[in-house]
Amino acid sequence: MTNEALIEEINGAYRRLSAATEDLASADLSLAEHVRRIRLDNAEAILEAKNERTASLYLDGLLDTEEHRRLEAARVKAELDHQHARREVDRLHLIVRLVGATEGRQG
Repeated sequence: MTNEALIEEINGAYRRLSAATEDLASADLSLAEHVRRIRLDNAEAILEAKNERTASLYLDGLLDTEEHRRLEAARVKAELDHQHARREVDRLHLIVRLVGATEGRQG
């Protein structure tokens, strides 16, 4: 593998990592906004809950919606993509170190 090809692969991995990081942040933001909106929309009912357990059960029921499941799935996918991109960057760093060590011994 030439140095240029290696640099190109590293740059691509960093671009994918950046995109995965942005997707993860966006999914987290969407999910947090959904939870905030549900809580605000139902603040009166939550305040009327008899105890913390009732409030917790009530919130669990409120958040068990198709939109919430979709947002959770998007967050999980973004997290997984982020982990894959991180591992790819780590792999490429190892390749660079190996190539550098090999060239150092040959030069």
